[in-house]
Amino acid sequence: MAAGLWGVVLVALLLRAGLHPARPTSLTTYLAGGRAWSASRPVYTNWRGFVYPPVIAWFFSLPALLPIRLAAVLWRVLTACGFLAGLGAVLRSDVFHRIPAHRRGLVFLGVLPLAIGNLDNAQANPLIAGLMMLAVAAMQWEMWTLCAAAVALATMFKIYPVALALLLCLLRPRQLAWRSVLILGVLALLPYAAQQSHYVSGEYHAWLAGRLNDDRLHYPMKDAPLDIWFLLVRLGRLPIPPAAYMALQVAAGAAIAAMVWVRARAGAMLRDNLALLFLLGSAWMLLLGPATENQTFVVLAPAATLLAVECLAVAGAARVLAIAAYALLLAAVARNSLMPSLKGPLWMAIQPVGALVYLAAILLRPR
Repeated sequence: MAAGLWGVVLVALLLRAGLHPARPTSLTTYLAGGRAWSASRPVYTNWRGFVYPPVIAWFFSLPALLPIRLAAVLWRVLTACGFLAGLGAVLRSDVFHRIPAHRRGLVFLGVLPLAIGNLDNAQANPLIAGLMMLAVAAMQWEMWTLCAAAVALATMFKIYPVALALLLCLLRPRQLAWRSVLILGVLALLPYAAQQSHYVSGEYHAWLAGRLNDDRLHYPMKDAPLDIWFLLVRLGRLPIPPAAYMALQVAAGAAIAAMVWVRARAGAMLRDNLALLFLLGSAWMLLLGPATENQTFVVLAPAATLLAVECLAVAGAARVLAIAAYALLLAAVARNSLMPSLKGPLWMAIQPVGALVYLAAILLRPR
């Protein structure tokens, strides 16, 4: 059933992409960055435009050479395949071994409504989520280079997967640390092989300046990141200084790292530590990460679905909270698709509240 529904949805999405390739989507922005790169023009001219590092601008210069119809279809094929391959890998790796084989189809069914909007809008987030899951699975399989490459590619698209990279390196530092640094370095240098060095260096400088000056804590309400800051400061009106919030971000990340490290030292099985690491790391990225937007919540979709399906076999509060978290994320998707005009702060708070409920379910999850 899961394969059939996914097949129908993907065919419909690809047909829509092929029939209406020029409609505004995230791919429009990506290809604009790629064309600017090919023409040696400034890539970072709009604070809400192309915000990825120069290596991603170079990457999108390749599909920018294709007819728009073909580029629109191929990009969605890549993101969908990356997402589904990562989910399949993490299930086959037995990291979530508490999910029996006969319920794995339920995981694929559960992520479908949470991911369809991102795939239709040609977002990179499903590919990033797939790479993160592939990294977790590869570590369980002791495929160190694949693990480092997957998490490095995800980090090159958006910075927050570096949290997962650090947590994975904490468990196997000798195997992963040097590989991750090496692959990140190679990826960062790739653009120099495709453009003049002074142009590439200038674009890296412009990208770094733009990211360092991008103060998302003070965005207008309609553009505000949907995270803990949104709940506490934007809605709750609590007078939390930015420095204190940054300290909270660091402290929460350190607490997750300490929990994973202590469990590893106590002899916890790698697969159990990887499951906890993935669940908690996903929560940190959405609730305390640097750039949580409405569409970013697809990164939480696999973890929230895995947790909900896993907790079906668990009685008590963890099961109730896991299902409630999934229901809230699903409600946010329904609001976004069926009632897009409802963009008030309380409506937008559904997603971070769902992430908080998800975090509570993790903390009550049997070890």
